[in-house]
Amino acid sequence: MPSATFLALLDRIIPVDEWPSATTSGVDRFILALWQSGADGSAGSAAAGLEELDKLASHAGYASFADAPEITQDTLLEQVAATVWFRQLCELAAEGYYANPGNGANPDAISWHMIGYKHGLPEGPDGPPANRSEARMGKLWA
Repeated sequence: MPSATFLALLDRIIPVDEWPSATTSGVDRFILALWQSGADGSAGSAAAGLEELDKLASHAGYASFADAPEITQDTLLEQVAATVWFRQLCELAAEGYYANPGNGANPDAISWHMIGYKHGLPEGPDGPPANRSEARMGKLWA
């Protein structure tokens, strides 16, 4: 199970607004699957970075990063924004959020809808099905 700090961090990288947050979109599962498969080697540095965040939160008077209010979390993230581990995690979060739904995140291609992307993938498990009648007219989304 991912740590509360990991989940809270992802939801500060991609917070909820009128669209889902990172964790609501499965970004946490996407990243964990990459790490478990060995497809991305940043798990160790991310783990150390998450510990660093919790220490910074502790110095600010909170039990952990996840326990701090969002404004404090953002202040703490400013302190680590230039670190390699944080930049790598931001990149992975973006990859997961905008990924092909067949890769385990971005359910129902919600982020594709958000940015107006119209997929050109063949119908099947790797993307939302195209509406056949609208596809003939050059529109892939209903």
